[in-house]
Amino acid sequence: MKITRKSFTTAQGRNFQVTYWTLTGARPGPVLTIIAGQHGMEHSGPCLLPEFAAELADRDFAGTVHICPCANPLALEMDYEFYPEREDLSKIKDYYYSRFRHNFCPWGLGRSDTKTMYNMNRLWNRPGDFGVAGQITAWLWQEIASEANIILDLHCHQARKPLIFNSHAKNLPIARYAGIEAVVMTNPDPEDWSKGNLTWQGSRRQNSYAICFEFSVQHALGEFEYEFGKQAIRNIMVGANMLPGEVILSRPVWVIPYDPEGDRNAVLQSNHTGHIRYFK
Repeated sequence: MKITRKSFTTAQGRNFQVTYWTLTGARPGPVLTIIAGQHGMEHSGPCLLPEFAAELADRDFAGTVHICPCANPLALEMDYEFYPEREDLSKIKDYYYSRFRHNFCPWGLGRSDTKTMYNMNRLWNRPGDFGVAGQITAWLWQEIASEANIILDLHCHQARKPLIFNSHAKNLPIARYAGIEAVVMTNPDPEDWSKGNLTWQGSRRQNSYAICFEFSVQHALGEFEYEFGKQAIRNIMVGANMLPGEVILSRPVWVIPYDPEGDRNAVLQSNHTGHIRYFK
């Protein structure tokens, strides 16, 4: 396994490194890039990817796999979505999280407040000077993302179960292999801020497919989902003929169409009585 590191310096002079690993298979095949840790309160990807890399290093596979376990280590250190390098960082001491104040930001830069460019997942393949987060995305894009055939962007949201966000129908043949029950279609032509999303940019080339895994716990260790996430990656590699074996689906996979008029936070109600059999 080849290890590549690059040093960066924040606006306030702090030095740190970002790392990615490259594993080369025994035979030619697709290029798979897996990136996690863009948002610092989303811990599942940074925790499960070292385990997956160690496993893959001992397996016979085809193609090339690039893994960046944590693209935004200073945000991870703060347990916060982004790293506001030009702000008063001491304000993080006054921050606590609960699901009742999901959008609260101690710097007034939350998603309900503004469209901040501190958010790393709005900076992919975006020209301009966007500070250290932009430098990281520019480096990773050039090194491991721009020519990848498959990109998996690992995140966490707050929900009962994991899901996949997907902006383009062409990615569905890849997304279906993961075994994550809900593939939620998103706006294929969003406004400019959202076009800096890794999976939107990563889907633009003809032979490039990019989807977003969303695990189900933020600000915590969702250890119960680590094996589930590793199996989803194995499934995609099997489907792409990078690994031998069969795709393992424990549940059916459903596509949830994009509804431009829909409210994704709406409360669902039914006129019928009965029970819902719910699988976690």
